[in-house]
Amino acid sequence: MKTVNKVLEAQHLELRLAGRTVLEDVSLSLECGHFMGIVGPNGAGKSSLISLIVGLHTLSRGEIYLFGAKLTKRNRASLLRRVGYLHQLRGHQEHLPMRVENVVAMGLSRWSLPLWQSVGGKKAIAEALDKVDMLAMRTHDFRELSGGQVQRVRLARALVHQPELLLLDEPAAALDSKQQQQLYVLLRGLCDDHGVAIIMVEHDIAAITSHVDSVACLNQYIHFHAMRGEQIPEDVWHNMYGQNVHVIAHDAACIGCG
Repeated sequence: MKTVNKVLEAQHLELRLAGRTVLEDVSLSLECGHFMGIVGPNGAGKSSLISLIVGLHTLSRGEIYLFGAKLTKRNRASLLRRVGYLHQLRGHQEHLPMRVENVVAMGLSRWSLPLWQSVGGKKAIAEALDKVDMLAMRTHDFRELSGGQVQRVRLARALVHQPELLLLDEPAAALDSKQQQQLYVLLRGLCDDHGVAIIMVEHDIAAITSHVDSVACLNQYIHFHAMRGEQIPEDVWHNMYGQNVHVIAHDAACIGCG
């Protein structure tokens, strides 16, 4: 029997903020090499779910296991060294007075020390920038980059320490359609060639469907989790987005589409 390597297991997660239930009874698991997309309306708790996993919010209820170990305050730092995280793009990040390679170096575990300047550190930075097609701009001023370039450098920072689990919150923001497809192909390759597990929050299911292995429909709780080749029932879309949503059929390769 084939051994399954479980990277993440979340059990009955609940998150309450300012007296409001943001997430309720959310359970999911992720294996090595699995690429999961999370879709849902604004305010559905998608970003909050990722924030819970990396410890930016405190669980109201439930348990999170990373690489087979229960996530606690004591082991969080060591476990999260194996996780890459890209949060939503915000304008102030474009004004970091740093060179591109220094921004990427921040993703190394001891970037504030001269360690990242070693041969190994420089190689890791170069490889991460090369993956996102930004190696030629490694010495450029980060503040002078376009929005799409900023996003690719941020992704390189998340990749530089070669994470086993990658959590991405709208990574295609500020990228044009060609760059988006290049990004999704890159992420698919990380799963297939290196066994990286990925959870990616995105709004456009049609854009990601040919790349991901599954799509979780989230609005406070998981309404449906569609695997490749599985159709998401129309009533799920109505429950998440309201009765006025129109469901448009796509080809059979589209996860969740009729």
